[in-house]
Amino acid sequence: MELTNRRRLSVIARLLAPLSAVLTGLLAGGMGFIEVVLLPFWRGSSPAEFRQWFTDHSDRIRNVMIPLGVGAGAVSTAYALTQVADRRPDGAATTAAATTLGVIAITVTVNEPANHQFTTGALTDAETRNLLDKWARWHHLRVALGIVATTAAAFASHQRQVHLNEK
Repeated sequence: MELTNRRRLSVIARLLAPLSAVLTGLLAGGMGFIEVVLLPFWRGSSPAEFRQWFTDHSDRIRNVMIPLGVGAGAVSTAYALTQVADRRPDGAATTAAATTLGVIAITVTVNEPANHQFTTGALTDAETRNLLDKWARWHHLRVALGIVATTAAAFASHQRQVHLNEK
């Protein structure tokens, strides 16, 4: 019975490890695009133009990034848990899961509430600038966490493959 469960965990982990690396990489890439392309564009626009652009387009961004974040968080956490359940705790897998969950936590508690404020039409120009500055500071941290998550997930997936090849 124990061997069957271990085999099952091994098969699941074999699928989750590279999927975790791919999803965290896509999430980090999306956040990087926002960082390098959209954020400078937003800051270069007048507050009124930014609010209008954001109201018109933020749902498109959200429709891509939220599924990526949820998928990356779920898969990275599931992979880390398979390693623990198989009595092979993996620091890289745990780091990938924790940093991805950090991205999600910042998104839910800081960035999404700010996104909602940008689209309500109730902000002054000064409030818009201040809120965008706050949004950007937290986004910088999300990007850094995403890079760490991707690196850790890729390392964990590579280590898994090396371990399988040694068998």
